[in-house]
Amino acid sequence: MTEILPTFENPVRLAMVGLGGHGRTIQRAVAAAPALRVVGVYDPDASEARAAAERFGCRAAPSFKSLLGRGDVEAVTLVTPNHLHRAQAEAALEAGMDVFVEKPLANTVADGRAMVRAAEAKERILMVGHHMRWSRPARRARALVAGGTLGRIVSAEMHFSSDAARELPAGSWRLQPEAGPLLPMMQLGIHGIDLLHYLIGRVETVQPRAASVTTTPPVVDHVAVLMGLVGGESALLVTNYCTPVRFSWRLAGTEGSLTGTPHTLSVTDRRGAVVETLDVSADPYAAYVEQMAAFARAVRSRSSPESDGYTGLQALAVVEAIHAGLARRAAVEVPACPSHARNNPS
Repeated sequence: MTEILPTFENPVRLAMVGLGGHGRTIQRAVAAAPALRVVGVYDPDASEARAAAERFGCRAAPSFKSLLGRGDVEAVTLVTPNHLHRAQAEAALEAGMDVFVEKPLANTVADGRAMVRAAEAKERILMVGHHMRWSRPARRARALVAGGTLGRIVSAEMHFSSDAARELPAGSWRLQPEAGPLLPMMQLGIHGIDLLHYLIGRVETVQPRAASVTTTPPVVDHVAVLMGLVGGESALLVTNYCTPVRFSWRLAGTEGSLTGTPHTLSVTDRRGAVVETLDVSADPYAAYVEQMAAFARAVRSRSSPESDGYTGLQALAVVEAIHAGLARRAAVEVPACPSHARNNPS
C-alpha cells in the first residue's frame, strides 16, 4: 500500500485550541508547515482567538464544544493547561478527530492511560508535544549514540530551568498542585526525561529531592533526581522554576562525550578534543516545525507518531515515581509502559 503523504493540495484540516503563551509558538510552527491548514481556532481569551483567526484566515469558535461540532475539522491541537488535557482530548477523539496534545500528556498516568485507550478505541492518532527530541542536536546525538561514537554510555546530566515562578500571578494554575503538580518537573524537567528515553533508554529508578525556594509549600520550584536507567547508566536531572533559564544536557561515554542544548551540539573525544559541532540557533523554531510536520504525516498515513501516547505515558510514569519518592524519601522503581521500546534505542 502506498503511503499517503500530506501535500499542498491535501493538507490536514486543523483546529487549534489554546492560543496564548506557548500556543503562539505552536501557531508559528503550524504556519510554517504547509501540510497543515488551520480552519478553526478557540481560546477563552477573545483577543487571542481574534488574532489567531486573522492570522490563519479562519473563524474563531465561540466555544470548545462548538469547534468540535464543525464538520470540516480533521485534527486538533491542544495547548491548554495540563489538567484540561484528558477531558478535551477525549471529547475531540469522540468527535472523530486526531489529537496533538502539548506535553505533558496529562497530570497522572491514570488520565494519560485513559486518553491512550480512547484514541485506540476510536482508531485515532494521539501525539504528545515532546518537541525537544525533534531538534537537530537531539537527532544527531541519537545517531552518534546508536553508532557507538561515544563508546558505552556511562552517565547523563540534564538541566532544565527557568526563573518563571516569581513572575506567575497568584491565581495561576501552575501554582495549584492539583492542576500543575511538581511544578518544574512537569513543566520543564519532563523534557529531560523524554530526552533520556530518546537518547539512551528507559528510566528505571528515581531518587529525588525537592524544595520551595521562591514558592510557598506545597508548591515546589526546585527538584533534583538521581536516576538509574535500564542499561545500567546513571543520570542526574535538575529542574528549577527559580533560577535563570538553562536547557542543557550532557552524555558521557567511554570513548567521548557530547553536550547539547535545543540549538547546539558539541562532541568531544576521549581526550577532550572537539571533533564535531552543530549550531542551528539561527532557526530556533525548527524543532517545532518538524514536530508539527510529523503530526501531519501521522494523520495522513494513519501511522503511530514517534512521540505517541505511550511515549507520553512513560514520561509521566517517571514524574509519578518522583512524587512517590519524595513522599517516601526513598528510591522508587518506575514501571514500564508496554509500547515504549518501539520509539527508543534498544
